[in-house]
Amino acid sequence: MANKLEHITLVKDDLHLGDRDERKDLVGNFKTTEETINAIIEWLDSDDTSDFVSKEGLESMLKELRNVIRENNKDLKERINRILLGTDVESIEIVVTRILKQRGVID
Repeated sequence: MANKLEHITLVKDDLHLGDRDERKDLVGNFKTTEETINAIIEWLDSDDTSDFVSKEGLESMLKELRNVIRENNKDLKERINRILLGTDVESIEIVVTRILKQRGVID
């Protein structure tokens, strides 16, 4: 191939979410997405034709990846909206617990 595709780097380690498990899951999603996209790029840039996949096969894989990204994005947007509205129980519990610990009410 004349034009080689470049690897991408997604923002994944500079996220500041209140819930450590939520942040860990989100970072994991970004890392998996980045690894998958870069594997596709390496595969497309390869001159090796022994693992030939049809255009339809590639399109199918990319559609599946896109759907996973959209679903993760939808879940994240819903969570952010709940946090902004003050209706996300997990976030409220984290904040209240942190305040009570800072004030010495709980250990």
